[in-house]
Amino acid sequence: MQQQSQEFKEVEDFLAQINLGKYKDTFIDNGVEDLETILELDERHLELMSVPLGHKLKILKRIKDSRKEKGMTVPMSRQGASSA
Repeated sequence: MQQQSQEFKEVEDFLAQINLGKYKDTFIDNGVEDLETILELDERHLELMSVPLGHKLKILKRIKDSRKEKGMTVPMSRQGASSA
């Protein structure tokens, strides 16, 4: 159990920042196991994981803030591969 806690620390920390740690198992069960994957999530994904509206909004706001902190405007998977 200790190893799992360390293994998914990014998920745990992300959710703890918005007091929604109760969704850690939901994220892990859906393959959302690190911050990189969290930053790819959108409203549709959270809906598929059955996250209620209010909690979904908190998570999406934190994702937006985290992307901004990293200088991302969109998820990495949707950024263009070309650089001018």
